[in-house]
Amino acid sequence: MGKAIFNGSFDPFTLGHLGIVFNAYENYDAFIINIGNNSEKVPLFTVDERLKMIEETLREYGVFNRVELIANDGLTVDIALKEKAFVLIRGIHENSNDWQEEKTLADINELLGKVRGIDLKTDFIVKDSIISSSRVKKLCQLGEFIVAQSCVSSFVHQKLMEKFLQPYLRHSLVFEREDKRGVFYANIIEAYQNRAYHNLSHIGYMLNMLQIYQHYKTGKKDLTNLDSLIFAIFMHDYVYNALGVDNEEKSVEAFNKIEGAYFHSISNREKIVDLILATKHDKSARNEDEALIADLDLSILGTSSEALWRWYCHSIRKEYDSVPTEDYRSGRIAILEKFLQRTRIFQTEFFYDMQEKQARKNILSEIERLKTVPLL
Repeated sequence: MGKAIFNGSFDPFTLGHLGIVFNAYENYDAFIINIGNNSEKVPLFTVDERLKMIEETLREYGVFNRVELIANDGLTVDIALKEKAFVLIRGIHENSNDWQEEKTLADINELLGKVRGIDLKTDFIVKDSIISSSRVKKLCQLGEFIVAQSCVSSFVHQKLMEKFLQPYLRHSLVFEREDKRGVFYANIIEAYQNRAYHNLSHIGYMLNMLQIYQHYKTGKKDLTNLDSLIFAIFMHDYVYNALGVDNEEKSVEAFNKIEGAYFHSISNREKIVDLILATKHDKSARNEDEALIADLDLSILGTSSEALWRWYCHSIRKEYDSVPTEDYRSGRIAILEKFLQRTRIFQTEFFYDMQEKQARKNILSEIERLKTVPLL
């Protein structure tokens, strides 16, 4: 069976790459993933960041111990020679237009191998996905973070959000010193890390749905008002304890401290506080913006993607992993049933029309699963 090497820039590592690994690694005695750099492109992530993303993805999907990770630049044939890996793994789409190019590349690598005294073959793995690193980055550039989330592991999506969410913190925020802008965003990243659900992917989901709301329903909103809403989205889960009952109030307290530490002043400060508190979902919204941020916070409930719904349910359970199974089961069912008892889950007409029916369907399915399926 020998040793095989899967070479690429993996900027970032996607579920398409993972599919190739799954389809190939068991066919070889050893399987190597090598991170190289494409000299024609400036990478989004450093080599160390990409190594970590691949490691965490392989760990998340249970194949970390079956794959070796390395990082080498240079010709693939020289890396293969160094590692004594004489099979190159390449992913290709069935009926792809680039098949001839890939076949030519395989032939050239075989000739290069003969010059070095090795028999170098290429194992073509038919991709069952259209996912690519460039498409994932393009989706994020467009603010389409939800679709990007379905293309990568949870860990990779977090790292993508770290790269792409900062521009949403508008320049109308007047920092005490300009160098504090980066420090403030670093604090945002730190606050939202190490969480299964209430993390930067959740913030990205809300911002993506806000973009959809703006485009299809409201058109342009007042810029100051929009900035307040976006800032409240970033701050609403700044403090989060899965077992806490006052996360929103503590996030407001953190906001008050942040305001004094980083900014000259923040316009509409009282409005931002009200918006953060609206995500507590304990009373009806008093105005359109409070209804909107509450709906954005709950918008995952109305997803029509079965994969995203499964991810959401799994992630919520992980955040409550300290809670015994039966306690979690009964508590989660009670929370979900409260949503069903509402006259409306979504308060804005836009989200009610688009997601109310699907949200009730999703919630009913999760209640049934919690009642009937054994939980880990």
